[in-house]
Amino acid sequence: MTKRKQRYPQDVPPKAEGQQLRIKHQIKPKNVTQGYYLESLRTKPLTICKGPAGSGKTYLVTAVALEKLVSGDVDRIIITRPVVEAGEHLGFLPGTLEEKLDPYLLPLIDAMEDHVGPLMTRRLLETGKIEIAPLAFMRGRTFNNCFVILDEAQNATVEQIKMFLTRLGYGTSAAINGDVTQSDLVRPREAGPGWENGLQFAVRKLKGRDSDIDYIEFQTRDVVRSALVQRILTLLETPEPKPQRSNGALLGAIDGSTDTALRVN
Repeated sequence: MTKRKQRYPQDVPPKAEGQQLRIKHQIKPKNVTQGYYLESLRTKPLTICKGPAGSGKTYLVTAVALEKLVSGDVDRIIITRPVVEAGEHLGFLPGTLEEKLDPYLLPLIDAMEDHVGPLMTRRLLETGKIEIAPLAFMRGRTFNNCFVILDEAQNATVEQIKMFLTRLGYGTSAAINGDVTQSDLVRPREAGPGWENGLQFAVRKLKGRDSDIDYIEFQTRDVVRSALVQRILTLLETPEPKPQRSNGALLGAIDGSTDTALRVN
């Protein structure tokens, strides 16, 4: 009886031995800001990055984290993200806490799978080389010889950002990423006019004040997903043109008819 050929290689369980961890492709910046971002991630203990979706924040930070793991600069990669429900309730999702967090961390896992493949990513998760650490449960921990990624930091509170920054131990590098235009935090009723989320607080308090802390800001022009996404972001950030009434609409208003029309130039 012949052995059935495996049709889907991704379904083969990862081997415990003999697999070499390597990044499948060379990571190169696609614009000047990405170049600054990569250099900062590779050389600075702390990088704070702000920018729109599609600018490469998550993709590049996971690549550098894996580079440092491959080279032995760090022993583990810690990934975390604030759990803020946008239309869904975490308590009603099925499974364990890790399984509940999977949808929130899927962009980071997807990026890592692109760098080293799904099998190796699964192996790194199973062996603890990549650890998912919910931000709300970090208090009391210290991360030594790690690369720590805080993604979607615009959904972290000021207290959470302070707590995160004090978790960083010896030999550890950290990256804080986010997009302040996509915050799901609910502004407290008692908050004054100076209220800000954790990412805004970190930028305001740390930007340009320490040589070991870098701040990188992506602009709409740095979006690398597609030209359409770049144009959409530009349109969302600019005021829409005012509608102008056509001659037909003016005549209708004069003679009392209801056959009116609006024209947008």
